[in-house]
Amino acid sequence: MARCGCQGGCSCSVQGSAPITVSGNGSSGAPFVVGLSYGGETGCDGIMACVCDHSGDGLSCSGGVLAVQPSDDEGNLVQIGTDGGVFVPTAGASAGLVEGQAVDITGDQASGYTIGARISADPNNAITLGSDGGLYVPGPKYAYGNMNAKTITTDITDNWMVPTIVAQSGGFSIYTADGHTRVALPDSGTWFFQAQFRCNTSAGFTATTGALFYAAISAAGRGFMNAHTYTRTSTITGMHCTTMDDFAGAANPNLSFRVQANSSHKERPSVTGWWSAFLVGPSIA
Repeated sequence: MARCGCQGGCSCSVQGSAPITVSGNGSSGAPFVVGLSYGGETGCDGIMACVCDHSGDGLSCSGGVLAVQPSDDEGNLVQIGTDGGVFVPTAGASAGLVEGQAVDITGDQASGYTIGARISADPNNAITLGSDGGLYVPGPKYAYGNMNAKTITTDITDNWMVPTIVAQSGGFSIYTADGHTRVALPDSGTWFFQAQFRCNTSAGFTATTGALFYAAISAAGRGFMNAHTYTRTSTITGMHCTTMDDFAGAANPNLSFRVQANSSHKERPSVTGWWSAFLVGPSIA
């Protein structure tokens, strides 16, 4: 304040309005210094602190950085572009949505967008949509159970065994048709079956001529998978049958089991057993 001729001080009064501050007395040794102080910050930091504290709608301030704040309201198309500016896509644009592997995007800006999983149309794809709209892959289908003890005879019409279900994945049932008990399969397709027929003979029994008995798995009347026991001299004999059948187009896929005694043997021991069924894959065209 040299023009005032002040030496030790100056009668000029200089005042600042917050956040403007004035220090010094105007002398050559303590000249007036105009500054800014807000929230404990000075200089540029003080300016940003003041601006952030007084920013209105549509702006946000964090860490001393002032920025545009797009609304989170549903349907808002305002976004920040790749160059950092405010961007609103034109009508029909994808609003920045880009399809990727296994992802489909449908709709438009006006009606809204739907993002969903893309299910492959390749043959034999097991993925579907479940009842809740989520992706669903059905688990393996299987069942196993027992067959009742039955005294076998040479009368083939009276040697159907009665199967029961011990455990299953779902869809199997037991029913009777054409005079014998069957296992209903949950659907058509290629199934793998196995059955074990077990016979407890009397102590010291010897099957002297050929097989002691014969057994078979009947698949929905499509024929039998046959097997027989070999000549044994032990008190226990049996057989294990395995087969695979394709029920493509079958209206009522089912299994049944039978045994028949070798007419060369006078003794008629009881036969018991167990069975199992596993779905191998889709029907073969």
